[in-house]
Amino acid sequence: MMKNVFSVALAGWLTAQLLVGCGGPNQEEVGHPKKLVVGLVVADNAEQTFEHLDVVDRYFTRKLGMEVHFYKITDASSLIEAIRAKKVHVGFAGAFTYLIAAQKANVEAIITTAAANGDPKFYQSCFITHPNSGIKTINDLLTRSKEITLSWAYPTSTSGHLVPRYFLQQKGLMPEDFKEVVTSTDHTATILTVLSRKVDVAAMTYVTLDRFIRTGKIKKDDVRVLWMSDPIAPSPTFVRKDLDEGLKKRIQQAYLTMQRDDPEAREALRTQFIFEVKYIPVVDSLYQPLRDMANRVEGLQLEEK
Repeated sequence: MMKNVFSVALAGWLTAQLLVGCGGPNQEEVGHPKKLVVGLVVADNAEQTFEHLDVVDRYFTRKLGMEVHFYKITDASSLIEAIRAKKVHVGFAGAFTYLIAAQKANVEAIITTAAANGDPKFYQSCFITHPNSGIKTINDLLTRSKEITLSWAYPTSTSGHLVPRYFLQQKGLMPEDFKEVVTSTDHTATILTVLSRKVDVAAMTYVTLDRFIRTGKIKKDDVRVLWMSDPIAPSPTFVRKDLDEGLKKRIQQAYLTMQRDDPEAREALRTQFIFEVKYIPVVDSLYQPLRDMANRVEGLQLEEK
């Protein structure tokens, strides 16, 4: 019998929320913290290590006139817990994580990445399979689901869970319609599970797959792409709503002027991407289509913001 791993993971995540300590900054520090803490959700792989965060710390400390520290966080639930506990003031994560954080931890998006034309840098989700799996088209996936083991990247992934799960639901398929549904740890691990044939089909971001092909880690014909999604809004940087409005504006401005004022700091943050990065302001409405999507997926509904 297929077990819905996401439901288990989500239940564990919600339980963790209740276990977060009540301690944190005292009231006068909430809007004007003495030290600003930024949490970055990064995949546990070599391409996304943020090795030079001290450079970024120095830049933001100088620009904001206060002590600033950036920290790597390897999973989205830990970031959300830390924001709720008022241990972290600013976060960077995928869009679905942001939507959960907006609901659970009262945050708002202020910055995202831009394409060359200055518009948000949209990306895509995909389903992949091993070329010898016998699954040749998306129709094979849809019609043979009872024979197929499917993997999500991780529960709060936009491209590795939310978007492909919504696509399947629109086609009339629920997780229980598959032989088994499992969850990986990140997009890199997702590729490896397909290459090793531990799963039949996996959902992931095409950005990581493209990076693996471009850098020679895999050949293009090592996997078969069955489906690609419509464009997805890029990951935002978001802040706690209870921060001082002037401080929020200064944080946003520090991102916008980073390339001009400190290219080394900007490069340290850029290393997670395979493309050139330009920061632009963003507002929550960019993510409303994804929020609407989550509210239509059975078991994932978010409250209206």
